[in-house]
Amino acid sequence: MSTKQVVSIRPFIRTTHAFQKLRVCKRCGRYTCLWEDHCTACGRGTLATVEERASSRVKRRIARDLFITVILGAVATYFGETIDQTMAAASISLLLLAGLIFMQKRSFQVEQQRELKRMLRQDEEAIRQGINRNWALVAEARKQDEALAYEMLREIGSLVYNDRIRLQQVALLQSFVLRSDMDLQLKPLLLRSFERLLAEYIGEIARLKPELVREDAIRYIATYEVNILQLHNGIQILTAVAAAAVRKSKYIELFPSLITRYARFMPKDRFMRLYRTLELYPGKARGGLAESVGRVYNEKYRDSYADVRV
Repeated sequence: MSTKQVVSIRPFIRTTHAFQKLRVCKRCGRYTCLWEDHCTACGRGTLATVEERASSRVKRRIARDLFITVILGAVATYFGETIDQTMAAASISLLLLAGLIFMQKRSFQVEQQRELKRMLRQDEEAIRQGINRNWALVAEARKQDEALAYEMLREIGSLVYNDRIRLQQVALLQSFVLRSDMDLQLKPLLLRSFERLLAEYIGEIARLKPELVREDAIRYIATYEVNILQLHNGIQILTAVAAAAVRKSKYIELFPSLITRYARFMPKDRFMRLYRTLELYPGKARGGLAESVGRVYNEKYRDSYADVRV
């Protein structure tokens, strides 16, 4: 009897850059990559994105430079000994001020990016500590709500490339009833070594969302094929991944041996897609793939050839 939980997982908000997941408290300077409304360190509702923080620092510098320019202009104007000197000082001060404002507007984006890089570099240790605090919160969340714990790990995993975090995510996902309408991930969860839970997860993804099964995931399965065959559902995992691989002719060309071994176990629609692809692109067949697929076709599907629709 299945003990998997039926859960609802919030869609993952993707960002152009990983650092855009970070927020920093304007009061105490603590970092977080989670979505809390108040800083968990000082309790203040003063969290801002790192881009907002960098922008604020640049604006303060701009305000300081403008203030100094105005003061110097006012002093020069005040100490003018004649009306002409006063007018000249005032005119030059206004021109300098206008020029400074113009240059600051044009360079604002560049300065913001420079400040952002400087801030991330200088605060590297504070960022690491903040993420470690986030990670510590996962253990508490997991006792109450495993779906929430997974969502937290997913946010942390977008910044920290760590097999331990990946495996924790996979373990939680394998405790859920997965559905095709869920916002699931595969590439960010791939590990460097064989793990049963990951192999089973890839097999499930191959059935639910085969579009997520790309070259790196197929290569992982092909690399650890012997280990997977020792699992009670190993044949099903390998067949599902091989069936997902026939979606693209590129994968057929890259993994002919894997597809050859599990072609006969594929669902009819997947097998016929493979058969049609090899008919259209015979150059894609290598390592005896065409001959193997031809034999399976003659044994299982020749009689219903006219009814096939791929």
